[in-house]
Amino acid sequence: MPKKSAIYGEYIVTVEDSGSINVHRIYDNTIGALREISEAVGFEYDEKWNTRHFGSKLVDFLNENK
Repeated sequence: MPKKSAIYGEYIVTVEDSGSINVHRIYDNTIGALREISEAVGFEYDEKWNTRHFGSKLVDFLNENK
């Protein structure tokens, strides 16, 4: 659970209870982000997939190929 957090533009910066810092990026275009990740990791996807199907398949792929 974050102790505190701030949003700046497309970034969320959190300070965890342990003191560690996390930065997350907010994407305006979820399907675009999924495509970007897929290209980075070599995951082949179908342009016809909707966001839910695409996201689920990508999560499975990422978990199987750690």
